[in-house]
Amino acid sequence: MKVVGGKFRGRNLIVPSDIRPAALRVKKACFDILKGEIEGKKVLDLFAGSGSLGIEAFSRGASEAAFVDSSRNSINAIEKNVFTLSMGPCAKTCLKDSFSAIKDFFTYKKSFDLIFLDPPYYQGMARKALQALSEYDILSSHGYIIVFCYWKDDIIGEGGGFSLIVERKYGQTIVLIYRK
Repeated sequence: MKVVGGKFRGRNLIVPSDIRPAALRVKKACFDILKGEIEGKKVLDLFAGSGSLGIEAFSRGASEAAFVDSSRNSINAIEKNVFTLSMGPCAKTCLKDSFSAIKDFFTYKKSFDLIFLDPPYYQGMARKALQALSEYDILSSHGYIIVFCYWKDDIIGEGGGFSLIVERKYGQTIVLIYRK
């Protein structure tokens, strides 16, 4: 897995063996869509895996990135990637279930401009995460939620306070972008 663009372009990332990272072409296409919406933004990478989405955003100018995953292997990989890239205090990791983390961020009044969701496929987690984000509003007023899911996953089109503004299919992956 590599960083596709920005100041860390071409740098390799450590990827735990038990995850399915977003394909490079899908990640590149997603960030091409988001061009101009990343600079200076606060990013949350839920179901972070290797942290590649948050790191990609940081590489392209995001001001800070938070990474949440329930796997110790994933958090270890993210911390190594963050250290190797010298992201320093701009990157925070959280070993926690993503749904609990959403509630905690809400409780502590923490909001984000870009929220990436790349949950495991076939488990309905994208829908559950969108519902949790609707209930516990941690998206800034001009922010985006970016979802990577399997093309057959049950997803939310409209509702919950979010509007679907982009839907693109890349092989078996769909990228959905929501806005308030």
